[in-house]
Amino acid sequence: MLKVLNGGIQSLIVDWIGRVGYLDVGISRSGAMDHFSARAANLIVGNNLNEALIEVICAGFSVQFETDTVVSITGANLNPKLNGNSISLWEAIRVNKGDILTIENMRSNTLGFRQYLAIAGGIDIPSYLGSKSTGVYGAFGGYKGRALKKGDELNLLKPKRDLKSIEARRFNTNLIPKYSRKWVMRAIPGPNGAPDYFSEEGMELFFTAEFKTQIFSDRSGIRLSGPKLMWAKERTAGEGHPSNISDQGYPGPGCLNISGDTPILFPRECPSSGGYVCPLSVIYADQWMFGQIIPGKDIVKFVYCTPEEAVRIRKKQNKILEEKSIII
Repeated sequence: MLKVLNGGIQSLIVDWIGRVGYLDVGISRSGAMDHFSARAANLIVGNNLNEALIEVICAGFSVQFETDTVVSITGANLNPKLNGNSISLWEAIRVNKGDILTIENMRSNTLGFRQYLAIAGGIDIPSYLGSKSTGVYGAFGGYKGRALKKGDELNLLKPKRDLKSIEARRFNTNLIPKYSRKWVMRAIPGPNGAPDYFSEEGMELFFTAEFKTQIFSDRSGIRLSGPKLMWAKERTAGEGHPSNISDQGYPGPGCLNISGDTPILFPRECPSSGGYVCPLSVIYADQWMFGQIIPGKDIVKFVYCTPEEAVRIRKKQNKILEEKSIII
């Protein structure tokens, strides 16, 4: 069992894949904001890559272990400590009954925003609509449909391997993504592009400009600030704002939505439909970056990508998240 001593700013039970097949009834995918770190954490401790784990934002999270086990922590370096002693990320760490794991505050030079805690065997949480992930805005799934808080107790599943065979495992450091203040994301144009919605120069602008993240960002949307958008003449000639269109299904998570004059990246708990244009979609292999963007600080830059390239890149990433990337 795991006892929560401090829930921090927002700590959630998530899994990698999330809740699939319910966008038509307005239920978003949910799941890990950084799918790479989530999968890697489970891989390190010998779990199924889609096993439930804990996603921690920023700081202030601490738990006490009521059993001997092995854990791994991936993602941003938020200064994790075991019984007051610093521990390494991206490797299996042995913990004993009574041990206290603490994730401390971000520093001014911290890169990244979220950390992932996987426990050997996984967390014993019932699945809801095919996923153990917390649906924050629907208040379902995860642990009682909400973020973890002091006093919560999580039952753990039995590890698939002997603990001694797990504790020496670590992820190949050469394969760990590089974190930055500028997140360069490959993206595919559309569905609402040029010449119908934006001018040719306006579409080019999305792939040449840099966008500053706003502080007003969460699991439903990451708001950006950037240059003045360049609309197609037909869009500006009509009544109302050119971003307004008839309701459509959004190609999220991953799309860039334009609401009024504000570009909004749509992460794992984004709306499933609405009446605004979407000029591009970040490829799946790069969507993990959404989870590591620090609101109000970081920069986003989009780079053109074709659908064929996106498929190749995703396959390459999937091969990284296999047993061969583990060093013992």
